[in-house]
Amino acid sequence: MTIVEALRDRRLFGALPRFRDLTTWAAGWLVFLKAFYGLPLDGAAEREAFRKHTGRSEPRPGGYPEAVAIVGRQSGKSAIAALVCAFEAAMSRDRGAFALLVAQDERAVRRTLFAYAAEPFREVPAFRREIARETADTLELASGGSLACYPCRPAAVRGVRAAVVAVDELAFFTATDGRPTDREMLRALRPCLATTGGRLLILSSPYGQSGALWDLHRAHFGRDDSATLVWQASAPEMNPTLPADYLKRMAEDDPEAYRSEVLGEFRSGVASLFDPEALDAVVVPGRREQPPSAGLFRKAFTDTASGARAGADRWTVGIGHRALERVVVDVVRAWAPPFNPSSVAAEAAELLKSYGCFEVVGDRYAGEFPRELFRSHGITYIPAEKDKSALYVELLSVVNSAGLELPDLPELLRELRGLERRRGASGRDRVDHRPGAHDDLANAVAGLVSLLPAGDAVACGPVGLRRDGSESEGDDDGGDRVGAVADPGGFLSQDSRERKRGWRF
Repeated sequence: MTIVEALRDRRLFGALPRFRDLTTWAAGWLVFLKAFYGLPLDGAAEREAFRKHTGRSEPRPGGYPEAVAIVGRQSGKSAIAALVCAFEAAMSRDRGAFALLVAQDERAVRRTLFAYAAEPFREVPAFRREIARETADTLELASGGSLACYPCRPAAVRGVRAAVVAVDELAFFTATDGRPTDREMLRALRPCLATTGGRLLILSSPYGQSGALWDLHRAHFGRDDSATLVWQASAPEMNPTLPADYLKRMAEDDPEAYRSEVLGEFRSGVASLFDPEALDAVVVPGRREQPPSAGLFRKAFTDTASGARAGADRWTVGIGHRALERVVVDVVRAWAPPFNPSSVAAEAAELLKSYGCFEVVGDRYAGEFPRELFRSHGITYIPAEKDKSALYVELLSVVNSAGLELPDLPELLRELRGLERRRGASGRDRVDHRPGAHDDLANAVAGLVSLLPAGDAVACGPVGLRRDGSESEGDDDGGDRVGAVADPGGFLSQDSRERKRGWRF
């Protein structure tokens, strides 16, 4: 029995509500499945659909060991991935060979893919009696086949034998530390199929022109001689039931997202800002913070937030200094919403003062809101001269030249790894986080680094300040001497100079 026959049979997969009427699946997914499994196409319309979405003239006899469907969101990808794995598990007689479902995380793969794949075995009488054993992430069948689901952790699938592997949303595979895992995941999955001759199915909406999905498209789309089928289509072409008002709203609200998430097109000019190896090279392993210490001139940057609702932006502060040819990030703190802005400003002010900082630079778009809060706690707030994108581009050059020491903070590093650089319409690059992500800690670090250019003072010399304002002298070794008010970079306002008297640092 073929997968299309099983779909059309009302005693098998055709008994499921979503497959009872195959009219809306016919022009897209049924043609894809026929090509994937080497089944004959029916009529000129199916052959034209194949040519349009693959760039090839004719399907490969016998089907394809690997197939990639690059389509928009809400097109039915998860349902098709689950169908293929459920069909292969039901047909398999190879005990110990799994039908693997792989998604970004445990929650996604269980709630969506595994639930879809297990549904026929729970709801359809012809399949129900096949269940031999069921756990939270595995379904073993009496016939020998098994369904299993895994998150995108390469180590988790090593040693697993598979009759088929279905990968959902490959373009968005990332580890918990923000590193992309798409290429490494494919390297780990392909050997799972080596002894079974099984098939690999990849389904994903596209993103930028980089990564494993882009590599597959570039290498195999439109090539009749390739054994990897690449199918590219818009969400409405694969799912004609999508509401017209939803599509119109997507096109109007976010045209860039519309092209990738609806039309299934790769976003041009999108790339990761940092090279992973260059970023790793500036992290000091095991160092989370540098405590306050005497003799260092520090500067500070803050990214404020209203704290109105959970899940919104955090209030962050970064403090650091320059040591020889490097900027040292001493401390990065974050306050997660919901919070009272006045309380956070008080805590932030105490942190700044403990490091000898009486001025802080921050986002100018917040207006008077942070300025008044900090002023009430003895801190001068100065609006930043550069916008966020300019700060990130400047940070990039410092990272690439290894002119930075970053603390080993997983959340900060995840944000930095997730930053993306886009070509703007005016030719000016725009840097920001991915949709749904955050960059509050990263922004605090970028702003801080911009305040400590090469040539700033490294440290106080042997002369410091006592609480009464008098100088304390040590052995003169030729180092920089500091007078009553230390301000080598010229970054302290007059108000801050006056407040700084009476502090020893």
